[in-house]
Amino acid sequence: MAVPFMAGVAAKLSGITGEDQQRMQEAGLKWLRSGIGELDQKQFFQGEKQPEDFHLLREKIAELRKNGFQIMGITPGPRDMIAEAGEPGSPEYFNNYRRLCAFLGREFKGLIDHWQVANEVDIWIFRGTLTLEQSAEFLKAGLRGLKDAGKELKVGVNVTLFPSKPGEVDGNTDQHEGVFIAKSIYQDPSLEVDYAGFDSYPGTWREGGAESWHAYLDAFHALVKKPIIIQEFGYASAGEMMTDAEARSRAYPCELKKWRFAWKGAHTPQVQADFIAESYRIFAEKPFVIGATYYCWKDHATCWQCGSSECPAETAWGLIDRGNNLKPSYHSLKSSLAAYFNGGGTATQSR
Repeated sequence: MAVPFMAGVAAKLSGITGEDQQRMQEAGLKWLRSGIGELDQKQFFQGEKQPEDFHLLREKIAELRKNGFQIMGITPGPRDMIAEAGEPGSPEYFNNYRRLCAFLGREFKGLIDHWQVANEVDIWIFRGTLTLEQSAEFLKAGLRGLKDAGKELKVGVNVTLFPSKPGEVDGNTDQHEGVFIAKSIYQDPSLEVDYAGFDSYPGTWREGGAESWHAYLDAFHALVKKPIIIQEFGYASAGEMMTDAEARSRAYPCELKKWRFAWKGAHTPQVQADFIAESYRIFAEKPFVIGATYYCWKDHATCWQCGSSECPAETAWGLIDRGNNLKPSYHSLKSSLAAYFNGGGTATQSR
């Protein structure tokens, strides 16, 4: 039986314009994935009301829902937590996080039905000071908090360091982090988890390319035994390649403003478009893949990791460029959703 495919894009909700909405709808993008940056944790932990921006966000989400969009909300991660939450890793800290997630679930009841707890805590940069073991407990607290708000809420977490190839992905260690987090969450019978989130950037942040999805997704599904939502995937449309010597030096892309990995040997707008088309073709072949969120809607002005406008690491992932022009990737995504998922609605084959 055919079921709706969750065709989404990552975008800051408060910044989505009427033109953006029209372009998204024309492309078949019906899901928006975003964090709740307007949340004031200090106000929450002090028992005070949320600021105006928080309520304006609720109004924005209500508008987006009225216009036909669904929201995948992201709860705060470890590095987002403030001192008032308690000593990181302490019982008080985990209990406060559970309370915070329950609050978000209740505040957005009827507006956000699907949640992702934190983001990629298998990556050290997103774990803050927590250990892997503490990060798993953090995720469990968040999952339980959301279910406290309503059993009907659909919840999960996302993993990106999978398959486990120590040393391959920039800036990570050899602790098999992705496998550890996935097992901790999806093999815990005490947890109510509705889907498994999977993120990967083969051809940009790691070896391979679009063809890598076959092995990645089949193995991940065998491990988690849950429907999979690809919470982030994409391909950078700009950036030169490191020389062999530079790649061997293990330099981080931000340092050299170059990529170590590429699909088809380059990072260009056309290769980005080709990557998207091939990725969706493969997703459509996997009945257990129930959705995919492209990262991201627009190119960023600067790299959030190093602050440079010339760094390709976090600036050239969008479907729209800095001048608000549609890139070839937009047209590729639109045609792919039409071909494989009836324009982002139901799959063209039984799922």
